[in-house]
Amino acid sequence: MILNFNAPINTTSYGYVSSYILKELLSLNYDVRYIPIINSQPPSPDELLLPHIKKALDRWDFSYKAPCLKIWHQYDLNSFYGKGIRIGMPIFELEKFNARELHSLNNPDQLFVCSEWAKTVIHENIPDKVNNTHVVPLGYNQDIFKPCPLPSNDKTIFGNFGKFEIRKGHDVLPEIFNAAFEKDDDVLLVMMASNPFLTSEETKSWIDSFKNTKLGDKIVFVGRQQTQDMVYNIMSQIHCGIFPSRAEGWNLEALELLACGRHVIITHCTAHTEFCNMQNSKLVHMQSGYEKAMDNKWFHGEFEWRKIGASEKDQMIQYMRDIHQKRKDGNLYENLEGVKSAQKFTWKNTASIIDSKIKQMSEN
Repeated sequence: MILNFNAPINTTSYGYVSSYILKELLSLNYDVRYIPIINSQPPSPDELLLPHIKKALDRWDFSYKAPCLKIWHQYDLNSFYGKGIRIGMPIFELEKFNARELHSLNNPDQLFVCSEWAKTVIHENIPDKVNNTHVVPLGYNQDIFKPCPLPSNDKTIFGNFGKFEIRKGHDVLPEIFNAAFEKDDDVLLVMMASNPFLTSEETKSWIDSFKNTKLGDKIVFVGRQQTQDMVYNIMSQIHCGIFPSRAEGWNLEALELLACGRHVIITHCTAHTEFCNMQNSKLVHMQSGYEKAMDNKWFHGEFEWRKIGASEKDQMIQYMRDIHQKRKDGNLYENLEGVKSAQKFTWKNTASIIDSKIKQMSEN
């Protein structure tokens, strides 16, 4: 089956998603005609990806009659290639859309979203679109992110993965970590939070907000990794991930940690509720309501996201202390429920759902 595929292939989150979906669609024998968004730059020297991307790039002759799948932002789903079924696949974090986003989201014939939460958001904002909105969960690379024993050392190691942003709760994480422990506690916080969209001054300000604290010498910063194997090597060295997120479009790193058998402390809201539950995660119940979504860089207070208040902080502090105590007592084991639940979310599964939905659309 021919498919026009309009998406970015680069080092952004959209780039990773597009790369793996493209790879798996090709494995299903789709004749993919790839039309890049921005210049193509494969996200890593991953030999499993590069040949597939090259194969699709060689097919520049998009089909006028085939369906077109566009993986891109909710505010820019206005143009599609060919005259076939137009499918938009946006990844968004907030629960409201502005006029430009609403206009854009109304344009495609069908929408793919990656969580039930996202489908609910579409339903509440564009009721007429709900019957043409389909949940297509994203995946993780199960060839790389495999379960492994928790590290056996004399420190409890926590980790946070995801670029520096207020949306991801990096403004409150230093306070939470410092409130949870004292200087004589054998703990470490590993931060892999490099954000390529920040200036050097902005990056320094973020790092200083962690380092200039009581436990600053117990916080380690790791730079952006070139390959997913390198990311896995870091994730395998921690006991527990912590994600004080106010809003997420998916949160791939949390899923990867679950796949590795790591414990996860995470807010119970937005898209990662698709795979984080009471059985596999330490859920932070959101009791403080909402606040303006504002960081004066990407979000400017037009809408709201979840508030991280005293209740949410207290829950995370207690969870961190509990994990640390279990590790000290020798009672902290692999998160087998996390491994089990993560295995449902593979890129092969993502492509299979896309395949099924497109075939249904083509038959109607």
